[in-house]
Amino acid sequence: MSEAYLYFPGCNIPYRERGYEVSARAVAEKLGIELMDKPFTCCGINVEPIDEFASLLYSARNIAIAEEEGMDLVTLCNGCYKTLKVANERLKNDENLRNEVNKKLMILGREVKGDIEVKHFLDIIVDKIDDDVIVKKVKVRVAPHIGCHAQRPSEYVDFGADIKIDRILELVGSTSLKYKDKDKCCGAPLLALSEEMGMTIANNKLTNMKEAGAELIVTMCPFCQVSLDTLQVKIESDFGEKYDIPSIYITQILGIALGIPYENLGIEENKTNPEKVFKKDL
Repeated sequence: MSEAYLYFPGCNIPYRERGYEVSARAVAEKLGIELMDKPFTCCGINVEPIDEFASLLYSARNIAIAEEEGMDLVTLCNGCYKTLKVANERLKNDENLRNEVNKKLMILGREVKGDIEVKHFLDIIVDKIDDDVIVKKVKVRVAPHIGCHAQRPSEYVDFGADIKIDRILELVGSTSLKYKDKDKCCGAPLLALSEEMGMTIANNKLTNMKEAGAELIVTMCPFCQVSLDTLQVKIESDFGEKYDIPSIYITQILGIALGIPYENLGIEENKTNPEKVFKKDL
């Protein structure tokens, strides 16, 4: 019997980082996890700096839909995870806030009761992976980057993503590298404010990964992937560097190890071509 969750796609993944969803759905099917779809709206993360309560309402509407279905919410995006997780915990533990939010949701005929959980996809797959399900080892030196919103604010969202991504990499046969400022931001949140500042931070991270001997970058957040994959060629040009370190999602490297065909993992959507790393698997 499969394990089922309501899948929250967020805004960025379906339109910009489709390979993450394609690979996650393939991995989920392989591991006996069913990802159910519903018509969700934005989690509210982009509204939060302007109006915190409005952001909370965005999240609350999505949480209410999950409660109506009696299913936990799972998301791939770190930003969505953080926003929904924080909102869910606040609404569960603050009755006055929940009542205030529910007065607004009443217009939509919805209500938050506080009886579902919000989870990151990494957290629901990690305990389903062992040597029995791994059919192909991927022996490569990996610089993992988990991103800020999977660990901060720690009192709400820290589920040990750094340990769990390392465990998955070990099981698939890769070496997880330590590198300078490993837990620091990739620069993506700053791109809208200052492209130069955001790209400088991403350049520093790529430099540290290269110095550690990385052959591959593995991410678990679409915004981090934009910094380390989509913008890598531009960063090389602007800073006069040459990195040539492909960046892929944890679901893509895991999918290869699970024996999922390469062409079913959305890797062609990535901007940095990992073919040289996975040439034995093509």
